[in-house]
Amino acid sequence: MNSKTLFAFVLVNICIITVTAQVYNYGVTVRTASKKFDSHDGKLKLSITSPNSDNSKKNTAQEFVLTPNDIKIKREKIYTATISSIAPLQNITSVYLRWTLASPYNPYYAINKPKIYFDSVTLSTATLNPYTHLASSESRKFCPTTIPIGIKHADGATFNSCF
Repeated sequence: MNSKTLFAFVLVNICIITVTAQVYNYGVTVRTASKKFDSHDGKLKLSITSPNSDNSKKNTAQEFVLTPNDIKIKREKIYTATISSIAPLQNITSVYLRWTLASPYNPYYAINKPKIYFDSVTLSTATLNPYTHLASSESRKFCPTTIPIGIKHADGATFNSCF
C-alpha cells in the first residue's frame, strides 16, 4: 500500500469517526451556600456520570476543571463554566463536585482541611432545530443528599438529579 492510499484510508476513517460522535455543550452553574464558611482560593472540578451507549450496565464518567485558573470561592456566589460532553442531558444520572485549594501546602491545612458549602449544580443546554429554526433550551438541576453540603479540600460529593 503506497503512502497516498494509506493517507486517504486514514482520512476517511477520521471523517467517519468525527461524524458519528455527537458532542453536547453545557453551561454549568455551581451555587455556594449561604452557610458561613471562610473564602478560599482554589479550583472547582466536576465529573459527570452517564450510562454507556452500548447498553451495558457500565457507566461513563467524564471529568472537567470548571475553573482552570484559581478563583476566590465565596459564600452565596454563583460560578459558571462551559463544558463539552458526549452524554446527552437526559442520560446524565449524577455529577460529582469537588474543589482543591490553590496552595494546599500550608501546614495548617494538613491538620484541618477547610470546608466549603454548596447548594446545587445545574447543567443547561440550548439547541436549534435546523428544520424549523426554533431554539429550545433544557436544564437539569443536581442536588446533594443534604442541602447545603460541606465539602472539604480535595474531597467531593455526589449530586443527584432533583427538582
